[in-house]
Amino acid sequence: MVLSSLRSALEEWEAEDVDRLHIDQVADDLVELELISGLVEYERLRRVAVFERRSGPDRHGYPSTTAFLKDRCRMATGRAHRAVARSRVLSAARTTLRAWTSGRLSTDQATLLLDQAVAVPDQFTGAEAKLPAIVQDLTVSDTRQALGYWRQMVDGPGTVLTEVEEQEMRGISASPSLGGMVRIDGWMTRLAGQTLITALDTLMPPPGGDDTRTPRQRRHDALEDLARHYLEDPDTPNVGGGQPHVNLVCDIPALQGMAGGLHETETGQLLTITELRTITCDCSLSRIVLGPESEIIDVGRRTRIIPTALRRAVIARDRHCTWPGCDRNPRWCDLHHIQHWASGGNTEPSNLRLLCRYHHGRLHRETETGPDPPHRPFP
Repeated sequence: MVLSSLRSALEEWEAEDVDRLHIDQVADDLVELELISGLVEYERLRRVAVFERRSGPDRHGYPSTTAFLKDRCRMATGRAHRAVARSRVLSAARTTLRAWTSGRLSTDQATLLLDQAVAVPDQFTGAEAKLPAIVQDLTVSDTRQALGYWRQMVDGPGTVLTEVEEQEMRGISASPSLGGMVRIDGWMTRLAGQTLITALDTLMPPPGGDDTRTPRQRRHDALEDLARHYLEDPDTPNVGGGQPHVNLVCDIPALQGMAGGLHETETGQLLTITELRTITCDCSLSRIVLGPESEIIDVGRRTRIIPTALRRAVIARDRHCTWPGCDRNPRWCDLHHIQHWASGGNTEPSNLRLLCRYHHGRLHRETETGPDPPHRPFP
């Protein structure tokens, strides 16, 4: 009966024209809805606990409550597992639950506390009467940190076990899709993860006014910069007698921007012509150019196209990315041929400009349909 009333209320809300509400009303509604969603989550956990205690999985033909939630409620595996684990510790977290349902704890704070009850039940039972009051005025981030310190203080040898579990869980998968994009997924240990986050943050200066990338996109580009810098570093260990790098296989028509040419990596992964021309503009990756009869007519590395001395001279002249408003360090920049060398452009200072890899790729994409954007005059 209560659930049907809740559904009716939701239907009434859905019929409401929220665009006509005063913005202050919208703000108040968001706060209230967060409180309501917390109460709904609490009731879900209560019912999960009852379902498991009264042999619900057996009666409905499932091996576990988690399996039931995944199938009937269409929950993701991790979310279903967490719901079951949290439901099992409700009776040991009564102070936490009262603070949660009264609004003194947010849902995110309450679930952080319940997760501690799952991880260290004995220690949590002894501290549960005090923990909600300690964290109730903190942000979620500060709550997580405070509980982390509490956990290390009381867990003792269990902390070492957690580190062992982290080592077992660690792993990264990189899976190319049929469309060519690569999906990255996995878990990193806390130290390795913080190391990566710090490195990415270093490569993510505040975006310029024309930079429309989302934080996720900027993080992607920073990770690419990190990988390419490693491959181009002369101290990178050799593999098979040479420095590891990506080989590009192409032909002259593709280099000149014409459709129908060959443009792929040595493993057969197709590239767009724009990607090919962006990369070969500076040849920071190897290229293998084939002639009309598939004969190899050029195998080049970056120093064959832009000699080291010339690169240093352009860097000394430009100092940083020459895109208006961008000052990325030369370490993270390519040398862009204003007129591509495959189209007759000379490899000389007057035809070269320093561009960070984001703006280099953007320029090549935009010049497919428009002129080269204005850039800072060279001194």
